[in-house]
Amino acid sequence: MSDNFKIDLEFNPDWDRLGVVVPPFTIEADPRFMYLSTETRRALSKVSYMVEAGQGASIVVGEIGTGKTTLASWFHSRYDRRPDFVAAKIDESPKKSGLLLLRRIAAEFGLRTRRATEDQLNEFRAFLVEQSEKGVLPLIIVDEAHELGQEQFVELRRLLNFRDPRGGKAYQLILLGRPELDINLREAPDFNDRVATRSSLDPLTPEDTRALIEYRLLAAGRDVKGSPLFTDDSILPIWRETRGYPRSICLLCLHLCLDFLVNGGDQIDAQFVADFLSSHGGYRQASD
Repeated sequence: MSDNFKIDLEFNPDWDRLGVVVPPFTIEADPRFMYLSTETRRALSKVSYMVEAGQGASIVVGEIGTGKTTLASWFHSRYDRRPDFVAAKIDESPKKSGLLLLRRIAAEFGLRTRRATEDQLNEFRAFLVEQSEKGVLPLIIVDEAHELGQEQFVELRRLLNFRDPRGGKAYQLILLGRPELDINLREAPDFNDRVATRSSLDPLTPEDTRALIEYRLLAAGRDVKGSPLFTDDSILPIWRETRGYPRSICLLCLHLCLDFLVNGGDQIDAQFVADFLSSHGGYRQASD
């Protein structure tokens, strides 16, 4: 093993040098670092209204890396803390089987799982009566919902058909997935008719890219009164390299910060970004 490799293994980033208390850039979904772009704000407003008005199903679509998983975590964190909601989040649904999906949802709510679909639905009915008596509305959040099969849409529709004693929808549902989710829904017209709102998450503009970087540094503890870590001229090459996808922006900025901590410097400017991309073109593969 070479000395250089040993140094890499022992490298412990000194985040204090960036003026932050926690790493500001990560590709993990963390609601604390969710930047509210125009599209994200619109989706939050529409979906939150539909959930709290008891309208049924809401759909959010976006390409890989546009922030769907972070948004799913935000919705779960927000509503699971509220006394008038109880939330279950499914990160990856079982393949195709409607019963397995119902069992997964039941487990997230702390309910008994049953071997037959009707028995499981009866378990949900009893749960709904209990929650309704307490003034609590169950919310189901499904990430990667483009992987749902037609049988699973049937069972989700049956849940949406449940009514509380006052006549309102007994469940609220948020599905987040890639654009093919919309295509799949065309083959499930009975469920599709129950969708109250649709939102899309698009790649960020250069201005939103700048704002995301600044917001994450601020959320990580950097003093806004100090000189910016990323200069104005660094934003455009970052945006071009990442095409405005939030996950890609965070990944590149993470590597830029690590390179900055290793090699030193005053700020991350356009030349710094260009030099990094020239010498570390495989940074994406190296992170896998």
